[in-house]
Amino acid sequence: MQIAVLGLGRFGIQLATSLEEEGHEVLAIDANETVVQNIAPRLTKTAIADITDEQALRDLGVANMDVGVVSTAVIEANVLAVMNLQLLEVPTIYAKAQSSRHATMLSRIGVQRVIEPEKEGGLRFAHLIRLPHAKDYLSLSRDYGIAIYEPPPRLYGVSLEQLDDDGSTRRLLMLVRDNEVHVNPVRSETIKAADLLIFAGEDDDLTETL
Repeated sequence: MQIAVLGLGRFGIQLATSLEEEGHEVLAIDANETVVQNIAPRLTKTAIADITDEQALRDLGVANMDVGVVSTAVIEANVLAVMNLQLLEVPTIYAKAQSSRHATMLSRIGVQRVIEPEKEGGLRFAHLIRLPHAKDYLSLSRDYGIAIYEPPPRLYGVSLEQLDDDGSTRRLLMLVRDNEVHVNPVRSETIKAADLLIFAGEDDDLTETL
């Protein structure tokens, strides 16, 4: 997939490099020459340009991109960059917002998905504080989610069926082993040291030690 990342602050740089590592063709754009030069060795394409300048983006081929992500939090530049992507008819547009009001504005002008990293990161971390044994967490509702665990050594060799608990909402969804995801894994399978166990359940039950 071809993805343009407009604005290379900390969020934009992390996003661009992560997308590149996942195999996407990334075009990263920022007006700061030093920032662009520093990140250039890590990306397929970079460019020094004003993201609020429609013609500059057109000349860079942004109109040919599958996705455009506006990652600057400066509201004026953010909104103008979004409008430029719309004028260039980029099929999918995402944008970073720095506040709820900013997020509402972006949604109203047609951004497909608004990203609020600070808010989303804060909510996620609040859950992880409650789930100290979880490696990661995805919230599905206020008190229900999906958590990823690294099994403690005492579970090595234990069968997955022994993790089932009728008195809990926690249910094993997937087993990740050797970079392969096993959905609804065979319950007779035994746990290995490098496995990841993915459960769904109410937060109160996910806090329980495996």
